Amino acid sequence: VRYRDTAIREGNIQIKVLGDLDDERIPEGTRRELQKLENDTMLSCQKRINQSTPNTTNQDESGSFKEDNRDILTIYLAINYGGRADILNAAQKLAQSIASGEILSSNPDGSINESELSKHLCTRHLPDPDLIIRTGGEKRLSNFLLWNAAYAELYFSELLWPDFDDDALEEALLWYGTRNRRFGGRKEVEL
Repeated sequence: VRYRDTAIREGNIQIKVLGDLDDERIPEGTRRELQKLENDTMLSCQKRINQSTPNTTNQDESGSFKEDNRDILTIYLAINYGGRADILNAAQKLAQSIASGEILSSNPDGSINESELSKHLCTRHLPDPDLIIRTGGEKRLSNFLLWNAAYAELYFSELLWPDFDDDALEEALLWYGTRNRRFGGRKEVEL
């Protein structure tokens, strides 16, 4: 706990929350503490960066620190997060942006592409995962990162999460190394 508190205070860790904290099922005290933690870590990181590189913008539009700040560990907490809800909220925000004239389609037929919808997801600042490991013998995503997982490799382990150790991770990574990543493309056939 002391290391964590020091790392947060010194601006080495940023906490970001994915999910709907405005849901009435989230206790008010929990919501306040999570929002405070998110804000405090962002301010600590910004303070540290400003001391080392004043007069520069080090954050993207989501409040996450840019790639050149690699020594900041960003931890994403999925609290009351659901992939379906994220897609639905993104679609509603996109529709509002179109209705208000904020966004105009660049396509002649007025259609919107995946990129426009992706910009409205709460996971927009995260790279799509290459590998998703599901433990406990379950063979489903359970509403987790549905949009982002489109081209991820899915690895299923019978081990329960507390038992998933370094050896199990090594096994998953070795399996991943054998995969032929095509990102929706067809498998090439040798003639």
